[in-house]
Amino acid sequence: SMLPTRRFFNTMLDDAHLVIRCRLSDLSRRVSEGRLFNQMLDMLKFYSGFEINDQTGLALTDHDMLDYHYNSITSLQRAAFKHFEELQPFAMSNVASIDKRESLLKHFKPLTNATLHKIAAHLCLLPQPNADTDKEQYPTEFLLELLVSRHERRMSQIQALNEMPLYPTEEVLWDENVVPSEFFSGESCLALPKLNLQFLTLHDYLLRNLNLFRLESTYEIKEDIEDIVGRMKPWLMEDGTTGFSGWARMSQPITTFTIVEVAKPNIGENRPSRVRADIKLTLSVKTAVKAEWEALRKHDVVFLISCRMTRSMDLSKPLRERFGIAYVRGCEVQGMLDDTGKLIEENPFEPRPELEGDSRTFRVWLDTNQYQQDMAATLKGAEDVYDTFNILMRRKPKENNFKAVLETIRSLMNTECVVPDWVHDVFLGYGDPAAANYRQVSNYIETLDWNDTFLDMAHLTACFPDHVVKCTLDDPNKQAPPFRLTIPGEKGHQNETEKPTIVVEPYKIENRGPYPHDQPRKNAIPFTPTQVEAIKSGMQPGLTLVVGPPGTGKTDVAVQIISNLYHNYPNQRTLLVTHSNQALNQLFEKILELDIEERHLLRLGHGEEELETDKDFSRYGRVNFILHKRLELLAEVQRLQESLGIRGDVAYTCETAGHFFQYQVVGRWKVFMGKVQTRPGKELDVAAINKEFPFHKYFETAPQPLFKGCSYEEDMAIAEGCFKHLEKIFIQLDVGSPNASCMYMILMTVCICRNSEGLNCCEEVATEPTTC
Repeated sequence: SMLPTRRFFNTMLDDAHLVIRCRLSDLSRRVSEGRLFNQMLDMLKFYSGFEINDQTGLALTDHDMLDYHYNSITSLQRAAFKHFEELQPFAMSNVASIDKRESLLKHFKPLTNATLHKIAAHLCLLPQPNADTDKEQYPTEFLLELLVSRHERRMSQIQALNEMPLYPTEEVLWDENVVPSEFFSGESCLALPKLNLQFLTLHDYLLRNLNLFRLESTYEIKEDIEDIVGRMKPWLMEDGTTGFSGWARMSQPITTFTIVEVAKPNIGENRPSRVRADIKLTLSVKTAVKAEWEALRKHDVVFLISCRMTRSMDLSKPLRERFGIAYVRGCEVQGMLDDTGKLIEENPFEPRPELEGDSRTFRVWLDTNQYQQDMAATLKGAEDVYDTFNILMRRKPKENNFKAVLETIRSLMNTECVVPDWVHDVFLGYGDPAAANYRQVSNYIETLDWNDTFLDMAHLTACFPDHVVKCTLDDPNKQAPPFRLTIPGEKGHQNETEKPTIVVEPYKIENRGPYPHDQPRKNAIPFTPTQVEAIKSGMQPGLTLVVGPPGTGKTDVAVQIISNLYHNYPNQRTLLVTHSNQALNQLFEKILELDIEERHLLRLGHGEEELETDKDFSRYGRVNFILHKRLELLAEVQRLQESLGIRGDVAYTCETAGHFFQYQVVGRWKVFMGKVQTRPGKELDVAAINKEFPFHKYFETAPQPLFKGCSYEEDMAIAEGCFKHLEKIFIQLDVGSPNASCMYMILMTVCICRNSEGLNCCEEVATEPTTC
């Protein structure tokens, strides 16, 4: 499973036909003793036929694997047509009718041992038969398996993954070869994949993580099941059914279980597109426990357990046999039904209806892959699993997110590319680890807006001691932040004896309005040269890892990187992922202190109530914010209308406000600009700006006097800032209108890895709010 050794070792395994010989061994045919051997043999077979080119190391697509299969089967047909008359029907058949195991056995089983040996030798799979002896050199069973396994059509890895159930069943839960018990000493081996230092492909890496995470969560689920079944104290009733004399907070006996919908399969699939069931419980428990069951939310995972007691309980047996745990199936909650049988939709703006009595019915989604497998087994004579469930188990929400993680990994494996090219080889354990640094990537960006990273020109110069800093403005009074820097890359700086030159371009932020809240919030932290280097790396394409002990400013560096990316790439989104809610809240609170608009922030995950702010940045909170903000903006439009003395109800909707802006506000602004703009031969009249400005009455609430009258440029900037303030009102109304169509383009994702915070919660810094 590692490319350097695979190139020669896989060839040796294939030449020795090790997998086939192991499959035909006596140990492989023993059900109990050979179980671990067969599981490990399956892993060996999987990786020996992994979808990768052993020489180039490139991953093979489904199309490549299909071409390889067709070439293999057609070469066998050509050999059969030319040299073996008894295989003429096989040679003339189409590929689709002969590439299955049953079809291949049908054609090859009647052949003699000598003929099978000649076919294998002709295909260079075995040496030529010894003509000096009539003794069979290879068993017929081996020759058949060799030819069939070589030419049968295999299911693609992606197809097998998509058809795999995500919930653990009783077969996996109590299989100590993959889910060891608490008494496991570590002396024996387990049929588990390992996380190597190198991986064959990205698919290999994700598949190993999926299997290990699935088995890790399976171990925890098994412990929960054994705990609640023991607390429920099942016993055999007189009518032969199982009753429960105990009680468990996280489980309840099932009154009835009914499959209510089995939807038709999607095109190209065999499994149902959706399977839904109703679970009826009688919650005759304390009010607090009852409230916990009623608080089951959409997409919460619960487990269905079938428990069958026998008359005698042997305490020496394992817990599963002692309590008769027959089946375990997972499912996902869709919601709770009301008294009329309708699904109670989750609505944070309305209270949930209060239901009478103790009977509650939950509608759940079953795993369609597992349901198909169970129904196929039922058709072959097995018991119908879904008629046997008598316990429903729930788990703590923080420990029950395994299905979402597994679905995410599986969806990543179904995409063509999930990591950038510059980190792909490093991620798989090959090449130079420094290749992901911004100095090595090909798309280095020389000119970037550093915004308010530096406090002044002296601070900027001190942060680049190994560079020559030149400013485009000679006047020291004008050398003030924000700055736009041009820093040449290592490829652009050829002379090693001279220091590279940084060109600094100070610029002014255009006036955003006369109110204090219109002024941009600025950074006040004097970053050190090392911190500035980290900020520079974070602003460039590539991987940035900020490492340091507590108190060294990692959070401040991360926040400044986020702010700079926000201003350099206003049409892109930034995703923050941290290990804990507390770490995310610390980032979030500092982001709020910088020049990032509140409407562009969204916080996902738990722990938001610990934020030191009275504003709600959750998904529902953002919806409320947009609705409340729209009312505030329409009130401002109403005030603007009254200040202009215009009749009518222009602030009734976002659409009428937009027409009002185009025909009344923009029109008056154009007339004003026509009177005060400079033209050849016209003298600058500072007083004309104050005299002709059409929105004096509206801006009476701003700090006065509105215009200083000191210079034409200053007053003109104030007038343009006032119009920017008005324009922003109508832009936000247009974005927040119900008919607005907001499209996002995710062109770059920046992941900031920190040594004290890893992965759990999310935050998005976007340029437009999502339309709901």
